Amino acid sequence: MIKLFKLKTSPYNSGYFAEFLCRMYMRLHGYQIIAKNYQCGTGKKTPCGELDFVAKKRKTIIFCEVKKRQNDTEFLRALSLKQQERILNGGQYFMRMNPKYKNFSMRFDVFFVKLPFSIKWLKNAIYRDR
Repeated sequence: MIKLFKLKTSPYNSGYFAEFLCRMYMRLHGYQIIAKNYQCGTGKKTPCGELDFVAKKRKTIIFCEVKKRQNDTEFLRALSLKQQERILNGGQYFMRMNPKYKNFSMRFDVFFVKLPFSIKWLKNAIYRDR
């Protein structure tokens, strides 16, 4: 009988691995990664925070948030309204700081990852009602 063992990793390392998997997944689908762990503003607490990574395809900039959880039921509570607002603000900040993308449309995607290799990609998952 073969026994499988679990490698113990820190939450930081497993989160970094989840983000890496999502970036590679997007690259396989023809997206170009243009920034990772993009800091919006200065200091620890800003209204914009950090974007996990930013990608582009054609004339669209995609702001991506990665949430790693142990089981599918935790995905439902993974992204609070405050976090969504922070990500939206982060996208606006990125666009202000990178005027070369001013004619691009924006999209906010969320990835839910259950390690080792389960990825759910929700395109246009975050949006602001106007």
